Amino acid sequence: MAESEGRSWLTPLEKRLSARLPRIERYEAYYDGHHRLAFATSKFRETFGSLFRAFADNWCDLVVDASVERLRVEGFRFGDDEQGDADAWELWQRNGLDADSKLAHVEAVKCEESYLIVGPGEEHPLITVEHPSQVIVMNRPDAPRIRAAALKKWIDDDEHAVAIVYRPDELDYFRSKRPVNDSGRIVWEHSQTVSNPLGVVPVVPLRNNPTLLGGGQSDIAKIIPLQDAVNKLVTDMIVASEFQAFRQRYATGLEIPRDPDTGEQLDREQFLSSVSRMWTTGDEGVKFGEFAASDPSPYVKAIEMLIQHIAAQTRTPPHYLLGQSGAFPSGESLKATETGLVAKVRAKQVDFGEGYEEAMRLAFLLKGDTTKGRAYAAETLWKNPESRTEAETMDAAVKMKTLAVPYPDIWAYMGHTPQQIARFKQELPRIRAAAGKPDDPSATDEVDPQAEVAA
Repeated sequence: MAESEGRSWLTPLEKRLSARLPRIERYEAYYDGHHRLAFATSKFRETFGSLFRAFADNWCDLVVDASVERLRVEGFRFGDDEQGDADAWELWQRNGLDADSKLAHVEAVKCEESYLIVGPGEEHPLITVEHPSQVIVMNRPDAPRIRAAALKKWIDDDEHAVAIVYRPDELDYFRSKRPVNDSGRIVWEHSQTVSNPLGVVPVVPLRNNPTLLGGGQSDIAKIIPLQDAVNKLVTDMIVASEFQAFRQRYATGLEIPRDPDTGEQLDREQFLSSVSRMWTTGDEGVKFGEFAASDPSPYVKAIEMLIQHIAAQTRTPPHYLLGQSGAFPSGESLKATETGLVAKVRAKQVDFGEGYEEAMRLAFLLKGDTTKGRAYAAETLWKNPESRTEAETMDAAVKMKTLAVPYPDIWAYMGHTPQQIARFKQELPRIRAAAGKPDDPSATDEVDPQAEVAA
C-alpha cells in the first residue's frame, strides 16, 4: 500500500520537475553568461564565425547579486525572548548554513525558488539546501500553504537515477532499473519506505517574489529580452569597429597604368590601405582624401539606455550598473537611489524568513523540543540591508541613548549580532562598575555606548 501511494505521487511530481527544468536551465545560463545572442546579425556570424560564440555583456549576475549580498541571517528569536536563541543558532552553525544560506538565496533569486530539507542526523537534525532542478513541492489545492508531497531526484555516481517521494507520514525511495541515458525512459524500482516522524512534508520552499498561483519568480526573467538587446548592440559595435574604425582613403585624378595585353591595373599594391603603408604619387593633379571612422558613441548611448531600463525594472541602483557613466551619488542621494533595492530585499527577507522559521521548528521537533517546535511566533533576525556610514550609525546610537533606548536595542541598531549583544550584556556590569555607574543594564544615566562597545 505504501509503495503504491508513493508511486502515485512520483509520476505527477516528476512531470512537474521536468516541465520546469528548461526554465531553470535558461536562468542558470544567463546568470553564468552563456547567452543566446538571439539578435546577432548574419554579418556578425559571417565575419567572426565562432570567435565570439560565447560572447555576453552579462548584467544578469549583477542584478541577482545586488540583492543577495544584503541577505544575511543573524539569528532566530522565539516568543518574547529579546535575544537570539542560542539553540537555534547552534543548529544553524552545525548545518553550515552561514555559507549554504547564501547559496539558497542565489538559487532562489535566480531560479524562482530553492528548498530546505529537514531530516534526522546521527548527532543533530540535518537541514540541507537543495537546488530547484532536483526538488519540487506540490501543495494541497484546498490549503495552498500545506504541502501534500515533494520529490527529490538526482543521478547517482553509477549513472542510476534516484528519487525520494516525501509524504506527511512516509518517505518512499526509488531507483532506476538501468543507468540513465538520453534516449531511454526511466523505469523505477521501489527500494524502501521509511516513516516520517514529523507528520508533515519536510521539504520547505524558499520562494522568491511568490504569487498565489505561479509559485516563485526569478529576478532575471523580465530582463532577459533587455539583456539580449544589449548583446545585440555590443556585437553591432564590434562589427562596426572591424569594418569602419580604420579610416578608408580615396584618390581622385589618379591614372593607373594598365597592362596592354591583359588590361589589368599595374602597381595596385602601391594604393592598398594599411596602417604600415603611405600613398604617394608624382602626379600633381591627384588629390587624396579619407572617410571619417565610425563613431561608437551612438551604440554606447543605446546600451546605457537599456542598462537604465534594467536598473529601473529590477530596482537595482543605477550606480551599480553604470559606474562612472554618471555622477556617483553620496550621502542622502546615495540612500535615495538605494531605496528601491532596500525595499525589495526587505520583501525577500519576509518570504525567505517564513521558510527558515519552519525549517527550524521542524528541526526542534526532531530534537524532541515541542515548545520551540510549535513556536509559531518565531522570527528570523536579518542584517539591516541599508547602507550606513560608521559616523551616521554612531551619531544615531548616541541620540538613541539620550532617549533612554535600552542598550540591547542600540547595539542591534548598530548592526551587532545577537551573539555579540549577549557578550556585551555579560560585560556591561563590569564596565559600568569600572566607570562608577550602578550595576543596572537598564539604567539610563550617561554612558558612552561607543566606549562600552569598544571595551
